[in-house]
Amino acid sequence: MRDIQKIHLTEEEWLIAASDNAGAIGEMEHDLVNVPLEIAASHTLRVALMECLAVGAAPFSIILHNFIGNKAWKRLSASCDRLMKETGFEGVSITGSTESNMTMMQSAIGITVLGRVAKNLYRSGVTPLNAGFAVVGEPLVGEEVITKADRMVSLSLFQELCRHDGVFELIPAGSGGIAREIRFLNPEAKFIDCELNMHKSAGPASCVIIAYNKQFTNDLKNLANGLFYPVHLSG
Repeated sequence: MRDIQKIHLTEEEWLIAASDNAGAIGEMEHDLVNVPLEIAASHTLRVALMECLAVGAAPFSIILHNFIGNKAWKRLSASCDRLMKETGFEGVSITGSTESNMTMMQSAIGITVLGRVAKNLYRSGVTPLNAGFAVVGEPLVGEEVITKADRMVSLSLFQELCRHDGVFELIPAGSGGIAREIRFLNPEAKFIDCELNMHKSAGPASCVIIAYNKQFTNDLKNLANGLFYPVHLSG
């Protein structure tokens, strides 16, 4: 099952909901990873947005859950708005709520992205048996997301992969690791071989698994620019 919820809107359209959370990441004294709030917000939104785009949905609303206090709201929402504009989705509404009654010891936020997709364009379960598989980007978590940012798949590259004619499906990797996500694309695979750590958390979707037409292998390698890691499956 994908990390999204699919809801029937009409005979022709699905509503897609995708969420992500970040805890102990921010500017508070007891946070385990110290980064500006803007980075925590943009990386959390990044995951939910990628999950939405991966199945072909166009985002129209962001729901922000802020546990850092009222003063943080403007910075968090502005960061979300900026990321959406950078990815070409201007005018997406941002709403949500702030925990203002209790003071937290660590930073915590949650973000949900809502999108729409025509049922005939829904992109899941369409990978043929003869597809190739690869990881684009590397699994990164915690401080690595900052120190090794050049090894993470960018949102612009992810969007190019979404539009590429040779890509059947994409799944952003999460905390469960690459192997878990690949089994969504090929449940029959018993052995998975890749030079990357297949079970390490990929944090804020630092890498993505693609199922692709093997005729486009060289084209996709060039597009990934050193971030293309083939995956070999066997039953």
